[in-house]
Amino acid sequence: MLYEALERCNNLVHTWIINSISPLIAQSVLFIENIVDMWNDLKDRFMRGDRIRVAQLQEEIANLKQGSKKVT
Repeated sequence: MLYEALERCNNLVHTWIINSISPLIAQSVLFIENIVDMWNDLKDRFMRGDRIRVAQLQEEIANLKQGSKKVT
């Protein structure tokens, strides 16, 4: 019974991740059935530091505005 519950959770999270990422990325991890393996694959792929991109994103966030009002 515990196995079935774990399998349902695995399938639920698997589906959620597949539906939450871009179709191109989803195609590359779609057939990784174990969610831990899928998560580790995605983490390894996207945790690599890109300092220039991080700085750009931080600047964009700092300069967010809605209309003429600054978003904090």
